Amino acid sequence: MKTVSKIIALSVAGALLGAGAVALNTQGLNAAYAQSASAKATVDSAKAAGKIGETAAGYLDAVNNQSLDAATKAAMKEINIARKALYTRLANEQNVKTEVVAALTGEKQVAKAGGGEYVLKSSGSWIQK
Repeated sequence: MKTVSKIIALSVAGALLGAGAVALNTQGLNAAYAQSASAKATVDSAKAAGKIGETAAGYLDAVNNQSLDAATKAAMKEINIARKALYTRLANEQNVKTEVVAALTGEKQVAKAGGGEYVLKSSGSWIQK
């Protein structure tokens, strides 16, 4: 199970950290994860401004329940929907729960968050890196 967890975590983290469409290979299976460039740019800007952060659950969220403008909310939602679809597909391929894939990826996303960005730890606390 530990090997499967590593494969899933590395595959998903790699896919999520790339810009635009990134090809990933999970045990010989080609798949693509796509997010629009505009959604990524909007989210990156909101992250830099401390409005959106990565969570240990594997999704983006508003830092401390801040109010977000419509474009930022839509971009965050687009990316979270794409993440869930990817997590679900990989979980089905690896015969594990979607939440396991999401949490493994969340750990990687939190660890890779840039300096000054906010992350929501599994304890429920937002911290600035």
